Amino acid sequence: MSEVLVCAEPETRDEAEAFVVSKLGVRPQMHSLRAFKRPHEKAKLLLVYLTEPRASSTLRSCLRKVAGNQKLQVLVYTHSHPADDHQAAELGKLIGRYRPEKTYLCFDPEEVEEFLQVKIGLSEKERNRGFLETLAGLRQQLDLTQVDVANAFDVTPRTVQNWEKHGSGSVRRMRDLRELYELASKYIGTHQIARWMDSPNDAFQKRTPREMIREGKARDLILEFLRMQTGEPL
Repeated sequence: MSEVLVCAEPETRDEAEAFVVSKLGVRPQMHSLRAFKRPHEKAKLLLVYLTEPRASSTLRSCLRKVAGNQKLQVLVYTHSHPADDHQAAELGKLIGRYRPEKTYLCFDPEEVEEFLQVKIGLSEKERNRGFLETLAGLRQQLDLTQVDVANAFDVTPRTVQNWEKHGSGSVRRMRDLRELYELASKYIGTHQIARWMDSPNDAFQKRTPREMIREGKARDLILEFLRMQTGEPL
């Protein structure tokens, strides 16, 4: 069970989960902000992911349910800055009323990343495992550049940069990259992937795996690896 909990509205659940994975490299346990119950005793952090920087009855209810849990770090985050000082003051007042200790308010995603790394202290093994859940992690393990991924997904490099920063992107394409990495690790070895990426492949008219990926044909590479499982040559 994850030590990181996330509370978000149903419509931003996927966005909030991807955000935490991109910043911490760990898959969190997701909860509805409207139906949140008391967290399990092993939880280290509760991230409350808000769509707007304002005090609300759902946030009030969430803070009340963890008010007595002093082992739990709570981070209230929204990527939208308050429209004025009054809005920020209202949020601070609500936190101060229901959970003034070990509760933090943040509007900057970079500050969130620093907070998560410093406060949670997860093991290196846990972080490495979670790293492969991110687009940036898979891209680096496959020795791909952001331009490679942009061409593969038919988007701009800036879009890939934004995906990696905010933890978003295509779930289906992420699935393909993850499957490709797992198969390449098994049949080639993690230390040989970079070399394999730029080696001409007879099965694809001497094109390299990198060229295939840039053409959006990662699935073709996956199928070639699957052929190996039946004894056919790669």
